[in-house]
Amino acid sequence: MKKLIALLVLFALILPKGGAEPESTPAPEAPMPALMELGGTLILVNAQNRISGTYVPEDLVKPDVQTRKKSLENNILMCGEAAGALEEMFEAALYEKGYTLYATSGYRSYGVQQILFNSKVEEVGSREKALRRVALPGTSEHQLGLAMDVQTPTQTNLNANFGDTPEGLWVSENAHRFGFIVRYQQEWRAITGISYEPWHIRYVGVAHATALYRLNIPLETYLAQARYLPEYVLNRGNHFLLEGLIGQMISGQTPTALSALRQADTLGEEAAMRTASGPFLPKDTSYDEAVWYAYPTPRPTSAPRVDEDEETRLFQQAEGG
Repeated sequence: MKKLIALLVLFALILPKGGAEPESTPAPEAPMPALMELGGTLILVNAQNRISGTYVPEDLVKPDVQTRKKSLENNILMCGEAAGALEEMFEAALYEKGYTLYATSGYRSYGVQQILFNSKVEEVGSREKALRRVALPGTSEHQLGLAMDVQTPTQTNLNANFGDTPEGLWVSENAHRFGFIVRYQQEWRAITGISYEPWHIRYVGVAHATALYRLNIPLETYLAQARYLPEYVLNRGNHFLLEGLIGQMISGQTPTALSALRQADTLGEEAAMRTASGPFLPKDTSYDEAVWYAYPTPRPTSAPRVDEDEETRLFQQAEGG
């Protein structure tokens, strides 16, 4: 009897009160990756995520592209990496299809954005209507130096008609190849807060732009999951890996590879990404090919051919002797 009482007391101490399951410890908040902070190519700027009125990108340059007006040429600026990508995209449009694209508006300071917004309020008659077409200062991607408004010779106004032009269709289908996304789609308005703007492209890098294009989601939805990926995956992960991981996370799944990716040390990062990419790669695409697409670099070349015939061998022996 004493043993039974002792056991009952022991169970009472071990089991949670009320018979409830012990509460699980919530996962710690993921730190903000550097790519998503000021100066990074994945930074999110919208009505809920504002930037300081004093912020000016450090590496603004003038991309070597056409503009509609001569007076605009010296006022079209972008961050260096984005400017180079814009040049490549404009060249490809002309070379592949004979399409001419114009750069219309790149970097805008906080002050310029304020002037544009005030002018739009006067034009449409209310602040609410103006907000549908022009971002408030501090909420515009143009202040980042990563966005560009694009026009064509046949569509020189910034309106939805650009999306129906051959050039506009080409941009929507090919911008990701150069690291750009068409930022504001009509079906995303409830999320982005901005009306359809097929002319507004935003640089995020080839890997992320292609993953976004294939997932067909707004940047807000993408970044809500991307922040939980290791920094090195955001910096060097190929588009198939990013698409696969973020696609699974959006659907409520925890990617099986996520734990191994998070635990990899510096020396094991590349091997971890190679393994994690496997299930997401198309059958006709190798891991190296996916990386070369996302981060274009000169492909390694084979070593110079060495003639091993008998005559050469004998000549080398004679020289050595």
